[in-house]
Amino acid sequence: MVAGGNVTAKLIGIIAAPVITRLYTPEDYGIFSVFISVVGVVGSLATLRYAVTIPIAKDEKLADNILKLCFLITLSLSVLWYLVVILFGNYFTVQFSAEKLLPYLWLMPVVFLVKGIYEALNNWAIRTRKFRLITRTKVSQGISSAGVKIGLGALGVTPLGLFLGHISQEAAGITSLFSKLIKLKPEFLKSFSWTEIKYVAKRYKKFPLVQSWSQLLLVMGAQLPVLLIGAFYGVEVVGVFGLAQNMINMPMDLIGQSVAQVYYAEISKYGKNNPEKIYKLSVSIIKKLFWVGLFPVGVIAIFGPWLFSNVFGNEWHDAGLYARYFSLVILTRFISSPITNIFNVIEKQGLQLFLNVVRVTIVVIIFTISHWLDFSANNAVLLYSIVFPLYSFLGLFVALMSLKVRINNKPKF
Repeated sequence: MVAGGNVTAKLIGIIAAPVITRLYTPEDYGIFSVFISVVGVVGSLATLRYAVTIPIAKDEKLADNILKLCFLITLSLSVLWYLVVILFGNYFTVQFSAEKLLPYLWLMPVVFLVKGIYEALNNWAIRTRKFRLITRTKVSQGISSAGVKIGLGALGVTPLGLFLGHISQEAAGITSLFSKLIKLKPEFLKSFSWTEIKYVAKRYKKFPLVQSWSQLLLVMGAQLPVLLIGAFYGVEVVGVFGLAQNMINMPMDLIGQSVAQVYYAEISKYGKNNPEKIYKLSVSIIKKLFWVGLFPVGVIAIFGPWLFSNVFGNEWHDAGLYARYFSLVILTRFISSPITNIFNVIEKQGLQLFLNVVRVTIVVIIFTISHWLDFSANNAVLLYSIVFPLYSFLGLFVALMSLKVRINNKPKF
């Protein structure tokens, strides 16, 4: 049911994209892409990862206090984020060649706030198994985002329409989730104990102290290309690159996320004491994902520029070219992403953190060298598309070798 909501929301985005790209210019989309990348990186810490502990709390009282803690953290960090925007916003926009983003920086703390609140409420809904409600919020997010972007774009409110569309996407569903919370727990807002809040903060302190860094690096690795392209080549190139990345990511994620969820459930059932079964299943999944992903990626690699020009408009021809380059990155990520769940099952989060550090380092090196050698934007993206798949293969290799080590060290009876 939840997967159906995610699929529907993504399909709405895919269907609306050809209309949106005809209402907004690549420069508009570039400013918006930088905005989304920054919010994506900072927003990954909106609740300092406490939200993910809500479903696993031992009792309802703990879960309620964690939810209250998440609200406090998100609100406090939003105020802090607003002060950062006021003090350093101008410096940031100059460094990333995004001066036209300056009038919209005040919206970042707003997105941060609604993102954190929705994340906390969504995890509460998962705990209470309100899957139908979660599905409705996902669909409403897709509809509200597309509706606001198209409506304001048609009225000429650009690029503000893109920003407000994203805010409406993040905020959609909060009202229904919060209403359900208050209906089921009418005393939720009436009782508050600093002692109990401090207790849950200490009880789950490893999540902000350890897991938050891994999550930050994971998101940063995904968003850094957009930020670095903006810094070195300007927002118009960012817009073209951002559309190419989003459009080929979306349909692949429809399959990849579902496979990852089922695969994770299966290997979790096996547990870390059955590395042979996990290894066999992993090899099988890798082969199947390769053949599943090969055809759509092949189509993009061959017809990318033609498809993007005809579907999104002639000014997006270069996005099709970037999509062609990026196709190998998507294929290798599509294959390797589910397999990294191995690290959670065998409790090797340290290796996962190491790989995230490597990922960020590779991205920075690729675009810094490209800028230093005065590469064009096309050549920089091409270099990224050639080198970065090596990281995906490294992740696969490390995950499978970790299983091999466990298999070889397993006592024989």
